[in-house]
Amino acid sequence: MSAGRSECVEAVGLCVTVPATWQRLGNIFDDLGFVVAEPHVGADSSTWPQINVAAIDVSPQKAGGGTPSLDALVDIVLTPDGSFTSSETQQRTRLLLKGANAEILRVKLHDAAAKDESRVETIEEVALIEGDEGLVYSIALRCTPEEFTRLDPIFQKTIHSWRVKPPAASPASPAKSSQDSKKK
Repeated sequence: MSAGRSECVEAVGLCVTVPATWQRLGNIFDDLGFVVAEPHVGADSSTWPQINVAAIDVSPQKAGGGTPSLDALVDIVLTPDGSFTSSETQQRTRLLLKGANAEILRVKLHDAAAKDESRVETIEEVALIEGDEGLVYSIALRCTPEEFTRLDPIFQKTIHSWRVKPPAASPASPAKSSQDSKKK
């Protein structure tokens, strides 16, 4: 990745570095994530290689009981979502990313019903990173098998760039607290 820029999920302060030439296509998951994609002139943006970044709340109250492990979340990722007919796990790795437990999963997705022959297979590489306070951070690359060798180094740099910065305080907060202290 030659030149990069920082993109963030503002609500939780999750930030990553993405290629400067990639376009942000928008927010996902009720503003707890975003999608950036590599533009391909003349192609529909839904077919561009993309990186999805999201914070997933897996706290016990959201998960309906106990907090699921990274292994359980990987099993959910491996379940075909209806848009693909089957999946094939190519690689699964456990590691520490900046001191946090993480799993990286590479899956080849098959869509036997695809009308476009070039979209029959897709590679998805997903990093799940344990965060604080019941959050898991997900960073995923989706591309064609032909593009994977070129794009995997970009994905690797993106996942190794993850960081959490505290969400910015609203400008009214400091003023209010100084007014409150004057009242006392």
